[in-house]
Order: sequence, then C-alpha cells, then structure tokens
Amino acid sequence: MNFEINCQSLFQTLKSIYSVINPNHHISIFTCFILNVKNKMLKIKASDSEISIKTTLKVLSKQKGKAAVPAKLLMDILKHIPEQQLKIKTINFNQIRIISFKGNYDISLLNHELFPKYKKLKRTQVCVLNKKTIRNIIDNTLFAVGNDDLRPVINGVCFEIKKKTGSFVATNNNILAKYSINSINTKAEMKFIIPKKTLLVLKQSFNKTTNIIKIKYNKYNTFFIFTNKVIITSLIKGSFPNYKKILPLYNKNNKIRIAIKELKTSIKRIILFSNQIDKKINFSLSKNKSIIYAENKDSSNKGYEELVCKYFGENLEISFKSNDLIEVLYNLKCEEIEIKLQERYSPALIRPISSLETEKIFRLIVPLS
Repeated sequence: MNFEINCQSLFQTLKSIYSVINPNHHISIFTCFILNVKNKMLKIKASDSEISIKTTLKVLSKQKGKAAVPAKLLMDILKHIPEQQLKIKTINFNQIRIISFKGNYDISLLNHELFPKYKKLKRTQVCVLNKKTIRNIIDNTLFAVGNDDLRPVINGVCFEIKKKTGSFVATNNNILAKYSINSINTKAEMKFIIPKKTLLVLKQSFNKTTNIIKIKYNKYNTFFIFTNKVIITSLIKGSFPNYKKILPLYNKNNKIRIAIKELKTSIKRIILFSNQIDKKINFSLSKNKSIIYAENKDSSNKGYEELVCKYFGENLEISFKSNDLIEVLYNLKCEEIEIKLQERYSPALIRPISSLETEKIFRLIVPLS
C-alpha cells in the first residue's frame, strides 16, 4: 500500500463513519478501519459486527494494498495534523507509516483477513426512498423503540413495505408509534426489523449531497446505499408484535382536541407536583371543564390546571405516566392534536389533526391503572 491523500479529506471521511466503531469492543478487528487501495480509489470499512459502513475516496496511488488500522489512534493523529497532503504506505508487513511535512508516524496493524466478508446480494428486494422520508421515519418512530433483552423484537423499528405503501412501527410496550406513507417508489414487498443503532448511524451518515437512498433486503441483512456510502446491518430475528390486536375499537366518541404547545407546557408544570417514583399525572375530562392534575402524597404537594381544549364524549378520568406522555408528543410537527379515548384503562390514540395527504401518523399510550 502506498498512496497520497489530503489530511482533512481523509479525517472528515473517517469521522463520518466512526460512529459505528466501539473502541472497547472485545474483538480487536472491530476497533479498526479497513483501508483498501485499488485503482486510485481508497475503500474504507468499519464495523461493530452487527453494522458495517463502507465508503470511498479518490487518492493518488502508487501501489495497491489492504490494512486494518486502529481507528481511534488514526483519528487522533489526523485530528492534530495541519491541512496538508499526506503520504501513507506500508512498511515491513504489519505497520503503516504516515508521512507529513514535519514527521513520520508508524502504526501497528491487525490482520485484515479477520474482518467479516459479506456475500454478494442475490435475489434481493429493492426499495428507493429519499432522505427526507428516511428522516421522517426515524423521527416518528425511534423514540418509541424498546430496550428489552428478553424481547429483542421490540428493540428496533419494523419496516413493512407493500407496493407503493409503507408502515414503520416501534413500541416499548408502554407506547407505540406508527408512521405510514403511500408514495413509495417500489413494487417490492418486504418486512424486517432494523435495530435502533443502525437508524442512528444512518441518520448521522447523511450529508448535504445525500438525496436518494436505495434499500436492498434479503433474509440476512439490509443494505442502505447512498452517495458514496453503504451501510449494512444485521436484522433483528423474530416476528414484530401484532400491534393491530391491541388497538381499541374506539366506538365511543371520547376525544380531546388541544393545541400541542398548550398540553406540553401544562404537563411540564404539573409534573413538578407528581410522585417522583411513578410520575403519574391525571386528567378529569368533561364537556364543561377538563382538568390536568397531580399529587405527591408524601410531601402533600399538589397542583391542577384547567385545560384550554375541546372535549367530546362521556365524563372520563384517566391517568398516564408523564414521561410516556412527553415521549408520544415528541417531535409532532403540528399545532393541534386529537386524542381518542375509549375506557379508563384502554390505550389512548394520539394523532396530529393536520398532516400531509401522503402520510399518516399516530401514537398510542397505555394509561396507568
């Protein structure tokens, strides 16, 4: 391996994929960047065994080669080298040398053959989405992803794509979020569960030039392909919960219409008076007056507010864990929401009143008993 490259260009490229690496991974090869020089291109790979990222850069190359370079050390060195052209070459059989204007820096290598190899995709389903759609999917579902070692199927977002429609669902058992669109450019049908970390890495990997993301899927992995990057992720095995079974029929006309800003600010004030263990806040709803209140019996603190809202239906008392309620209101880009209610212990369905014709958003929250 022997090539020349701009220091900042290399550093910024490595930085854009570094988030996938765990410097404390118990398998050493997953703490490395894999550098592969061939045909005046530098191919770079990084992985944590479940997620891999590949990207490319043009270089001035004199000799092809491959090397597994400790990622943190390489990043730290490049970070402190001023803007300049660098020469990087292998010396001996287990070291690379970075040559700058002022000095040389020798780094010991690992065996790059230990890095996992992915088989070429065969018989894949393909779907194309734009960056805005992917971001909307992530923003409208990721907050509801679970963290349960006993039920790993809830530790990711379920992608279900059928022809031109897509549904994206996440749940942690207390709350559920669903984002649907009917404008997907695909004839494929696919269903898989993407881990939370993959979606975080995906969103962080976008840049100004990113526009179209091609999704390729087989029963083992999903590939996200865009600009000069490829993100490969293992899928969560198992069947996502059948959330449709827990949806109440909502045959009662109990619903609230309220400005989301009004509700959020009321919750932030009333939560101060709740029990710090269960964070319980209560709603007393009627056509004449609707109240939000909380009480901490240990300290005798209590507070209530009258909500500025429209309530339709029967009188109803219902309670929620305030943290869950704040989560389901997170990132709703609307001025007003509707909350549909059935019984005191039935899940409440929250949706924005105004949304695009091509998308549907709803969120579900289980009340406290």
